[in-house]
Parts: sequence; C-alpha cells; structure tokens
Amino acid sequence: MKFYSIKSSLNSKVLGHYPQVKDIKYNCDVWDEPKFIEHTHFAKINFVPITANAILHDKAKITDLINVSGMGFTNKLLVSNKLKGIFEHYRKTGLQFYESNLIHKNHEVDNYWVLNFFESGMHFINFNSSQIYLTENTFDKVRELDIKNFNEYLNMKEIIDEEGYPKGIFIEKFTLVNNVDEDFFFLTNVQGGVSYIVSEKLKINLEEENCTGIEFMPIEIQLSEWLHGGERDKIYGST
Repeated sequence: MKFYSIKSSLNSKVLGHYPQVKDIKYNCDVWDEPKFIEHTHFAKINFVPITANAILHDKAKITDLINVSGMGFTNKLLVSNKLKGIFEHYRKTGLQFYESNLIHKNHEVDNYWVLNFFESGMHFINFNSSQIYLTENTFDKVRELDIKNFNEYLNMKEIIDEEGYPKGIFIEKFTLVNNVDEDFFFLTNVQGGVSYIVSEKLKINLEEENCTGIEFMPIEIQLSEWLHGGERDKIYGST
C-alpha cells in the first residue's frame, strides 16, 4: 500500500489568501502557563489544555485543514469537525482533539480542533533501508548512523538526547515495513520535523469527502523535490 505525508495546501486559489492565517489570539501567558498546549508535544495530555485561536485573513477561505504555524500549533494539525471525524474513524487510539476555533472577519468559527497525537509510528520505519544521520546545529550532517531496527533507533536517540543540543538525529530518507497496520500515524526526526502519514485508502476517502486545504506528498519523494523540483506542481498546480 502507498502512503502519503499530509501537507497544508500552498495554492492561493484553494486558500483564498496565502498565507491563510494573519495572526494568532492567545488566551494565556504563552511562556509561563504550563497548561498552554504548546508545552506538550507527542505526549498524552491528562488535563484540559489552553489552546490558541488562528485569525484568518479576511480573503482567506475556511478549509478543513488550516495552514497555520506559530505557538499553539507547532507540529500540530488544526482541523475541521469533518476532518476530525474521519481521522477518528480510521485511528482508534493515540488521538486527542481540543477545541481551537477560528476567527474570521471578527467572527468566531466553531468546530475547529487542534490535534495532539501521542502514539508514534516510528516502529513502522524500515530502519535497515533508511538513511539516518547524526546532526549538529539542526541541519549539519555529521555522519550517517548504522541503525538496523527500531530498538537500535531508540537506544541511539536516547544517547543523543542526553547530549542535547546542538546534537540531533535526522532521518533523511525512509521506507516503511510491509506490515503497517494503521492508516494514520506520525513520524518525527524527518524532513520538516514531523510528518503526518496517511494510507492510500485514507487519502482516497479524504478526497472523496472533498476535504479542503490538504495536499498529499508521496513519502518516497524528498521534500525538496516536492516543493522545488516540480513534483507538487504536477498534481496541485503552482502556488
């Protein structure tokens, strides 16, 4: 089965205005409030977090996936109620959705949710046929790491994490094992930092349901090829 990385649309005709979001409304002190959702990444939340609100440009269209970045949305998806329901149908565990309504033309648009995904799909990577590097200062590749399986990856990551910044781990290219049993999962330490992955079956369903604001990048394509090599434009047109 083919798999795809979810990307926010870059097409201004789809979004109405690019960028789609002009500002973010914060509902707490973003640095000192421990319950602000920005302070939790890929871990289960056992309290009611404080979320932020994306403020759209007046000319922006309200899509099912909102193209937003910034505190409150780092490495997280902001989705409509329709998209939330589809994800919950295909994925039964590891998902937490918290209300994070939009603001558009000074009006609140409800039924929008920020996703906290806390069950990683890293065990789906075929490490024996992937390219993994020790990095320094985020982007500088020091050397390729010889990692053959998921347990070796966990051990190596623990060692590198103990050293801390500027050392890091980066999976430049990866393939998946043959027995992936989830249609929706996420990977970390990959190009773009985090990648939300859907199966071809889920991709087709999202397209049939006309979920807007989403593009699907085949996982075998490098992000640079997708954005700058013309691969994206062949499918979704120029920005």
